Amino acid sequence: MFSEGLMHGRGTYVWADGLKYEGDFVKNIPMNHGVYTWPDGSTYEGEVVNGIRHGFGMFKSSTQPVSYIGHWCHGKRHGKGSIYYNQEGTSWYEGDWVNNVKKGWGIRCYKSGNIYEGQWENNVRHGEGRMRWLTTNEEYTGQWEQGAQNGFGTHTWFLKRIPYSQYPLRNEYVGEFVNGYRHGHGKFYYASGAMYEGEWVANKKHGMGRLTFKNGRVYDGPFSNDHIAEFPNLEGELISYLDTTPESALRNQYCRSSISAEIIRKLDGSESNSMLGSSIELDLSLLLKMYPERDQSEEKKQVEYAVLRNITELRRIYSFYSSLGCDHFLDNTFLMTKLHFWRFLKDCKFHHHKITLADMDRVLSANKDIPVEEIHSPFTTILLRTFLNYLLQLAYHIHHKEYQDRSPSLFLCFTKLMNENIRPNACRVKGNLFCEAHRTLYSMNYVDKCWEIYTVYCRPNAAPPHELTMDMRHFLWMLKRFKMINKELTASKFVEVIAEDNPFMHDGIDSNFKLELVFLEFFEALLSFALISVTNQSTKFYLNFPNDDSSGNKAGITYTKINQNTQNRSPSALRSQASEVQDSSTKSSSSKLGVLLDMSKIRQSEKKPKIKKSPSDGETSKMNFKSPGKERTFLLSQNEEKEKSKDEQKEKFNTWISNMYIFFVNTLFQAHKHEETLKEKVKENRLHNEAMALQRKVENEELEARLKSLREEETKRQDYEVAITVIKEPVDATSLNFMPSLLKDDTVVSQSSKSIANKKKKK
Repeated sequence: MFSEGLMHGRGTYVWADGLKYEGDFVKNIPMNHGVYTWPDGSTYEGEVVNGIRHGFGMFKSSTQPVSYIGHWCHGKRHGKGSIYYNQEGTSWYEGDWVNNVKKGWGIRCYKSGNIYEGQWENNVRHGEGRMRWLTTNEEYTGQWEQGAQNGFGTHTWFLKRIPYSQYPLRNEYVGEFVNGYRHGHGKFYYASGAMYEGEWVANKKHGMGRLTFKNGRVYDGPFSNDHIAEFPNLEGELISYLDTTPESALRNQYCRSSISAEIIRKLDGSESNSMLGSSIELDLSLLLKMYPERDQSEEKKQVEYAVLRNITELRRIYSFYSSLGCDHFLDNTFLMTKLHFWRFLKDCKFHHHKITLADMDRVLSANKDIPVEEIHSPFTTILLRTFLNYLLQLAYHIHHKEYQDRSPSLFLCFTKLMNENIRPNACRVKGNLFCEAHRTLYSMNYVDKCWEIYTVYCRPNAAPPHELTMDMRHFLWMLKRFKMINKELTASKFVEVIAEDNPFMHDGIDSNFKLELVFLEFFEALLSFALISVTNQSTKFYLNFPNDDSSGNKAGITYTKINQNTQNRSPSALRSQASEVQDSSTKSSSSKLGVLLDMSKIRQSEKKPKIKKSPSDGETSKMNFKSPGKERTFLLSQNEEKEKSKDEQKEKFNTWISNMYIFFVNTLFQAHKHEETLKEKVKENRLHNEAMALQRKVENEELEARLKSLREEETKRQDYEVAITVIKEPVDATSLNFMPSLLKDDTVVSQSSKSIANKKKKK
């Protein structure tokens, strides 16, 4: 089409070199939408601006099996887009582009099936990202630089395992990488249960390190070229048996190689005589010291029999609690953390034996090389053998007085604990945190920030090792500081919530405000407070808060991000991701929008038209089920009821999410942030006042020094004047006495001179 002699509208134009354009023209210029066809058969269909690919469009190459669909800018791939490198669609990239270069965030799926998801720079993996090698069953999550693992990250090797086994058969390295090699400081968790923590050089253990064998024995010392450099004192046990005479020196030299292997076998537990095998050999050394030496072997044997008798049940319990709050993982295996262990102890009512969870932590960490800050840490991991050792220690601590005169005492303590506490109560989860899976996954997003608040308001314990703990008084004082004690959440409600599962907290009359709280009790109490303090009116206020579509979308994106990122993540990765979500949510809460995660969904659920009941719904019990029509009506009413119940559950869950968000992000975190800001201001003011006081002190000292010098000068001047006065007084008296005679002499002289002058004139 032409207009005023110019191509204008739909049309086709072919250049001399064979390039063809079909589409819209505006005054001789290809504009809006069109199709380019190159002489080699390659095509582009999409938006065009000034004859150049600009906007959204799709390009297909005829010479190579490459196609791109996405955004363009000035003829180059720019923005969001997807490129396919083969016709089967098994090799592709989807993500950000900048001037034909992969830059930003994107997903790359390779032909082999391996997939990378993360940041890109100049067409290579660069920044934070996760790579999964499906061909070799490996995965790496962490930092990349120029296409290689560089920085801090986690590399996991998934091994084959026996079907239905929950034993974590995987090797995992957590630490520093340099150019794709394990290099620097890092931890390596072996599938057997052993662990190495220390220095690495080019994928080999090299330098100082700590190797914990699968039986719990520990070697702490230097490593060289992936091997132990110096053998421990255990070597002395074997060398003492060697002949040390000069004649046998040559023979001993050949024996040392076998000694090294013997030492490794002893450390590794390969020659263990434990009833449970070398993989979960119990560390009973501290407990057995409580008994006479003649009884120790029998005590050990009997308690190992008791554990062996219950090992299947204990494995099941360990697996159950370690999976709480974790989504499905690639090999469906999890490690128990202290948070899970606390929940197990509370479910089994260990704390009903006049011992708090904080006291249990101190008992389990006594005489061990555990840093003070990790005694009450909820993130400490607990292996199965550690779990079994903890049970034996607690069994002895709780029941040893009852069985101190009977034998085998340790066996009886453990058996009673199993029969009265563990078997009847294990796996019956109580509390607010782990009671429902979908709520647990959401609640875990607040753990890191709440742990930060918890540590801020802890105080050093009076008794050694003086670790930081929180008691009831500190907790209540914190809430008052945050101005969260109000008519809904009163002090009596506070006591009622804490005392719900603490039998020694409140006896109906008096309350024990010195009761120590571990982080699990602190966090579950906050979850209960959220349901109490956030009323329906406050929820409706946030729901009805005016916001535009963009704000609703942002809230929805936040909720989606939380749920997507909790899929296929390890607990440690989930914790790190949760902190990022908390930070972002805390920042967004100050804006007009930042009140709920997905208010648009809740509004939609409220605005959904309710399903009308059929007239026969109330009469289903009186119906004749032989009638086909009535049968269909009955089935329809059942389906309607199921859909209605599902909608009610969704609405209930969304309301719960909004309550949690309002309480934690808009109330608790904001109050903590405000308190920290005030503390910073108070600190700044104190430093400013100290600086001003110091400056005033210096100025006053300078002024005093100046005044002192002036006083000294004045005193010197007065002394000098007095001295002069004392010297001048007699001289002045004599001069006064001689003054008349001198005057007379002067007058006589003058008179005589005058007479002489007169005589001369007369002559």
